[in-house]
Amino acid sequence: MLQPLIDWLHAQPFQQTFAGTFWIVPTAQTIHILCVAIVMTGALVIALRGMGLVGKEWSLARWQARFHGATVAALWVLLATGIVMTIAEPERELLNIIFRAKMLAVIVTLIVAHFLSRSLRAATSDRPIGAGVRLVAVLVLLSWMGIAAAGRWIAYAG
Repeated sequence: MLQPLIDWLHAQPFQQTFAGTFWIVPTAQTIHILCVAIVMTGALVIALRGMGLVGKEWSLARWQARFHGATVAALWVLLATGIVMTIAEPERELLNIIFRAKMLAVIVTLIVAHFLSRSLRAATSDRPIGAGVRLVAVLVLLSWMGIAAAGRWIAYAG
């Protein structure tokens, strides 16, 4: 089913440039990993604050506001670098079951994180954040950790 897309990509000059230029894929991978760190940092701080372990001087909503912009920017860069890596090596990515599972997990996590972000922005002093929202923050962190692990496993799964 994906083979026609892979064949089409191989016929494109940009694919040949991405795959044939020695520095493009390693540079994209490096930037990708740095952006993963940004997303993970934001998720970690929100989860730890949600559990009441750090940052009690600020509300959870304030922490979310602090990390939101950098996280969204990092997610866009992750998309761009992920596209570059997929175009450079379409078989490695598109035919890999771990890659497919990772993409599904990314979509689900982004949807859950979006609703978490909305809940945190809506929080006020007279409408505090409930235990369910705090639990979702921890689950989002765990999900990002699983996605990062899947990203590493792509290289080893056939």
